[in-house]
Amino acid sequence: MSCARFFVVFAMVLICYSCASDPEELLLGTWQVDSVYSYYNGFDIWEYEKGMDWADYEYTPDGKMKEIKFGTFRAYRYRLSGDSLFWISESESKAGWFEIIDLRPDYLVLKRDKAPLFEGKSQERYEIRFFSRIDAEGKVNTLSKDQNN
Repeated sequence: MSCARFFVVFAMVLICYSCASDPEELLLGTWQVDSVYSYYNGFDIWEYEKGMDWADYEYTPDGKMKEIKFGTFRAYRYRLSGDSLFWISESESKAGWFEIIDLRPDYLVLKRDKAPLFEGKSQERYEIRFFSRIDAEGKVNTLSKDQNN
């Protein structure tokens, strides 16, 4: 009887594992910035209004990403590795590294460290960007909380 129980538990684990979404698949599509949290040595600020550096980001299965703003775009190659997302510009010598804080079907949170503005030791500066997935018409896709977990 214990052998049968083992196989049932094993089968359930396999089913649960196969239902887990692959981060690369979850990332595909277009994302818009909803808000930005910036931190610098104890000072922080939230931005909720679209800023000059806000863009939409379109990730495709071939490892390409477009940063879209002001009716034009910049092309990048991207790569996922664990909880890290790397961008490399296709036309410039520009690259970026981001920590994936959260990735769900319609919700993405990325953190990146930023260089200090002043000289000195023990400085901490970073930015956290919150994204929502958008559809082809530019509308935010909204899922219920249960679907988003």
